[in-house]
Amino acid sequence: MNIVSKIKIGIQYMNDWPLEPLLNPVFPECRVKKAVIAGRKILPPFIVFILFWAVYQGGGFKGIPLLFAISSNFPVTLVCVIFLMLMPLQGYLWFYKRAVTKLNDRQKDFYLLVCTKLEKQPVLNPTMMDLEKAINACIKTLGADLLKKL
Repeated sequence: MNIVSKIKIGIQYMNDWPLEPLLNPVFPECRVKKAVIAGRKILPPFIVFILFWAVYQGGGFKGIPLLFAISSNFPVTLVCVIFLMLMPLQGYLWFYKRAVTKLNDRQKDFYLLVCTKLEKQPVLNPTMMDLEKAINACIKTLGADLLKKL
């Protein structure tokens, strides 16, 4: 499986994970999802700021040609921009890793409970992605009261 498909699975898992307050103490997905969403909104202005700062430090706003101003501190600027651009990708890869993680015994028991309540056939070796789908179906059909048993 290549990195692009892993990122797509991570994005799908992140987007599908419910932001239910009852899940916050049990699963870190809610907190990481909020951080990745905030990063997608906050990081682009920082990237633009770093680019303008690089031009300013190179003297680009004082009459020096733009390409010369950027080339004076280009390696540091490039590393900073790449680092900031890769931060959300790290979150997506973390979500992929969580999506393919096998359930522990307690989570598997809850998954089986939800599947029996929904009258749905459970998967033989469930992963966190299967649990997420079961939780979403549970919230839609039965409400969030069943999540208190988790």
